[in-house]
Amino acid sequence: MGRITHFASRDCMDIDTFSGKTAEQLYEEVNVRDPSDLYALTYEDLIKLERFGEKKARNLLAAIDKSKTRELANFLNALGIPNTGKATAKMLAEHYGDLDRLMAADAAELTGLPDVGGIVAESIAGFFRDPVMQASITRMRELGVKAEASRAAAAKTDTSHPLYGKTVVLTGTLTLMTRDEAAKKLEALGAKVSGSVSKKTDLVIAGESAGSKLTKARELGVPVLEDENELLQMLKAAD
Repeated sequence: MGRITHFASRDCMDIDTFSGKTAEQLYEEVNVRDPSDLYALTYEDLIKLERFGEKKARNLLAAIDKSKTRELANFLNALGIPNTGKATAKMLAEHYGDLDRLMAADAAELTGLPDVGGIVAESIAGFFRDPVMQASITRMRELGVKAEASRAAAAKTDTSHPLYGKTVVLTGTLTLMTRDEAAKKLEALGAKVSGSVSKKTDLVIAGESAGSKLTKARELGVPVLEDENELLQMLKAAD
């Protein structure tokens, strides 16, 4: 029940008129056990409840319907991913810009993001691997919840750019921009930014104090870019 209340809260899906008492009533009388159950509620379900007149029932259904178009960051925060909060949800939404891409990310990739350590990365990856959570998200989307970012930027991607479709790893400290800024620009060019180096990696961008990822790239013969000015030239198309 607490999960339902958190999901509907102002900082998450912001479902107006929804309260702890409403959550308790829906839990006990309409069998609302999962956030996805909220989107399956009907007028007939609500009108039969005590303290639910026609106006309150319609207002709640309208608020639930309105919440279907909340931003991805709100949706991620509403899910209640262990060891994450509002700031992490916002960062994940900005970095991935797409729910499916985030759900497919493994812990190694997530560890490469700002302020995401091993424990948090495992929490996020494990959360989206949970079949129960996958089923809940699938059901919400089938019931009309968008949880998607705008695709407008992707439509402008230049498919002829040399980084388009390439897998890139950022490591070390960049001095002319943050790694997150570089990652966003790379993704705007159509590149996939990964947190781990493998034989499938096309390019490693190494800043100051680059460590094991740079070493592994050299061992595998993966091309390495260490000149930030050259990187800026490559990223110009994403401005």
